[in-house]
Amino acid sequence: MRGVLLFARVPMNVVYLRPIYVALKEETPIWGTVKPPKGGEGGDLFSPLGLEVKLVPPWLASHLPLEVYLSPDVMVVGKRCRWKIHTFHGVSFKGRAYTPKLLAYDRLFIIGPYMEKRFIEKGILKENDPRIVRVGMPKLDPLLDGTWTGEKARTYLGLDEEGPVALYAPTWGAGSSLKVWGEMVVDVTLEMGLKLVVKLHDHSLRDPQWRARMKEWEGRGAVVYRDPDIVPAMAASDLLVSDLSSVANEYLLLDRPIIYLQAPDFERRYGETVDLETWGFAAGPLVKDRESFKKALIEAQDHPQVYSEVRRSMASHLFYNPGRATQKAVDVIRELLNG
Repeated sequence: MRGVLLFARVPMNVVYLRPIYVALKEETPIWGTVKPPKGGEGGDLFSPLGLEVKLVPPWLASHLPLEVYLSPDVMVVGKRCRWKIHTFHGVSFKGRAYTPKLLAYDRLFIIGPYMEKRFIEKGILKENDPRIVRVGMPKLDPLLDGTWTGEKARTYLGLDEEGPVALYAPTWGAGSSLKVWGEMVVDVTLEMGLKLVVKLHDHSLRDPQWRARMKEWEGRGAVVYRDPDIVPAMAASDLLVSDLSSVANEYLLLDRPIIYLQAPDFERRYGETVDLETWGFAAGPLVKDRESFKKALIEAQDHPQVYSEVRRSMASHLFYNPGRATQKAVDVIRELLNG
């Protein structure tokens, strides 16, 4: 049965799939199914983000004998689909993406050389494994192909052209800087006269505590960014403040300053899987208190070229096909659909 089944758990999954959907929507029927994480909202995640798919519940999706199943999540709902493709939703150093569970997929849309090497080092994949497809990140193509210029992005976020913009985008859970450092980031950044954009992880947004805190930050002048697509926020900013979030790696493609915050609990949760030795926090300063954060903000504005060589080297190691990943992904899917 010709068609593609898209799977999502949270809105950012849909953002990843959207460029592929746009390229294929006139060529083949596209279905969608949603199974939210525990405590999350179900329903239709697709149409609010512009994807007009045939929405079906997971129990029915598991019986659809379609050609292709496409998922950024490890879960395989489309069990009867002929080709199962895992797209990943980002590349981080937390290491949880490297799991034998992904061997249930026929193709893995590998984001970059680093990811490929880690899979091989862990013995999950062998070199030249037919599952490996060197795609990159379609979600990031609009950041590099001229779709989101700085001017357009600032307008979209309601920012004027004057003054530097800092983006704070922490990960969630034990690896997040939000609980320990979030208030300090807002205080210091606004005190120093920078415009601040705050983009929380989809999972953090489910927490009423952080939804209430964001309203407070808005009242103090921060721009709370609620669009699940972080690309416009990255394009609008002059520097990034983050932690172990995959956003810190995606931002490397812009070759702009990054300031890292270390969450105190990350070793407890990710100690067995985290990889900080290969690259880790290499692309910017790792701050540990209020004063070092102030200093890092000043340095980032006065000397943005510092760490540039490292940023560019990291980006080449983390991403295949920057700006052209969607085309690569779509070529592979078309081949499977027509094979």
